[in-house]
Amino acid sequence: MNYLLISELAPDFLIQGFGLHQDENQCYVGKVGGQEIQLLSSIDDLQSDQTDIKILSVGFTEASQNFRPGDVLMTGSDDLLDRAFQAMDELEQRGVVVSLASPQDPTHLYLAKEQMDPFVQKWRSRKISFLCLWMVDPIESEGQAKLVSILRKVLSKEKSNDK
Repeated sequence: MNYLLISELAPDFLIQGFGLHQDENQCYVGKVGGQEIQLLSSIDDLQSDQTDIKILSVGFTEASQNFRPGDVLMTGSDDLLDRAFQAMDELEQRGVVVSLASPQDPTHLYLAKEQMDPFVQKWRSRKISFLCLWMVDPIESEGQAKLVSILRKVLSKEKSNDK
């Protein structure tokens, strides 16, 4: 099982936070909590025929009437969302589940990320495990560290669930 990491942000904090190194193909790779992880330079590098993968995506969004600076917004498959909630509880981080499709139900919070929606729909239809995390601006080093901590905990929970 490989994890593919995609970032809308400059990836330096992920490379450093996960201790990734360049392989012979100039891709950043590493192991986190016993899990193989590869950083993709863009979502377009994701090959549509890849199987046996899990996708972790990080990015940012602007504050609105529903979201406060420092909130982490997320969407994903149930398995990874559960682990993200556990990780956020441990870190005392506020997490908000959002929908990328304009909701019919007014109780769902909507996040306008049009460029991500087709990918998310495809991952759902192919039953690929994925987790998208968006930090509400401003994203400073503290916010980047939170994203790395959440992802580290999600990856380490994978290991403990496999036993």
